[in-house]
Amino acid sequence: MPEQNNNMNKHKARELSSLIVICALSFCLWMLIASFHTLAIFLDQNQDVITLPKTLILFKYICIFLPLWLLNCVLAFMIWRRPEHMLTPLSMAASIAVMLFIGLPLLTANKVLIMLWFADQPWTLFSQEMKKTSAFVLWVDLFLIFFSYFLQTGFAMWQRTAAKELELIETENESMGLRLQLLQGQLKPHFLFNALNSISALVRGADRRLAGTALQQLNALLRYVLESSKHEWLSVADELQFIRDYLNMQLLRFGDRMHIEWQIEERDWHALPCPPLLFQPLVENAIHHGVENHHEQCSILLELQSINGKTSFRIRNAVFSTSKARNGHGLGISSTRERLQILYQDRASLITEKSGQADSIFLAEIQIPQTSCGDRVMNTGHKL
Repeated sequence: MPEQNNNMNKHKARELSSLIVICALSFCLWMLIASFHTLAIFLDQNQDVITLPKTLILFKYICIFLPLWLLNCVLAFMIWRRPEHMLTPLSMAASIAVMLFIGLPLLTANKVLIMLWFADQPWTLFSQEMKKTSAFVLWVDLFLIFFSYFLQTGFAMWQRTAAKELELIETENESMGLRLQLLQGQLKPHFLFNALNSISALVRGADRRLAGTALQQLNALLRYVLESSKHEWLSVADELQFIRDYLNMQLLRFGDRMHIEWQIEERDWHALPCPPLLFQPLVENAIHHGVENHHEQCSILLELQSINGKTSFRIRNAVFSTSKARNGHGLGISSTRERLQILYQDRASLITEKSGQADSIFLAEIQIPQTSCGDRVMNTGHKL
């Protein structure tokens, strides 16, 4: 609740600052128009006809255009207080009617009074001068009022639309963030289930010592998984070390039947970011389809390299024709592909392909953009 109140106070403070900026910009606009009007007077008329000093003429037109700035400020304040009400078609029509029947006479009266004041004439001539106001002057005043109104409401409607678009983007980002957390959360029990399945196979075997060693390794893996859940990004080096530890645990189960080959490009992988548990589903998939479903000896090749400014993680495993008909549910691959789309859009990819007919090779490759880790990455200090 306190955090929500703080967010509301910050939002109101931003809106108030925006109101002040709008009023300041409106003042500058009308003063600029007054300056241009004064300049036009000096350019269009003979200098001998002009009796007032330039500064007084400028001040006169500033006084004439000042009510239009005040109109902008009043409109901005009313829209700031009640935007949903003031920007409805009915309210806008009512505002236009008020300005037409009240604002126009007041603006014209203000102009007549200022003219009498600077001409040093008695204000008793006000009624007579009002009657002398030409239709052209009224049309100009009407245009200025409508220009002031539509300038303010148009800007307010644009600002409101921009705010709604920003709110929509923030909502979509929040939804994407929740979806990303859900996908990452799905991977954790999926990983745990497969790891426990491997340990269960060791427990059913003759060598209980290997099962105990596997449990110790699983403990370290679970610590990493729990710690990674606190961070949005890890380093590629950390993820790769996690894969090494996971494969070492699987080697206790499969022994010589599983052969692991590494091809890692020499570079500082600690400096590059990676989403947590990004590579592990591909490794699980290779073990499930390449080793677990048959009794043949299987080689798994893991490659990590930099290709055209992207981090490429590639894994290959054999798929034998003698494999048992045991298809996985595809959660790891599909979740990984969806995570990449949320995090990187079209800048990342997950490619899978199968070559050959009977005994074939299955390839899975992830490519993600290389950016500097900065403070986003939890670096656990693993060494390659």
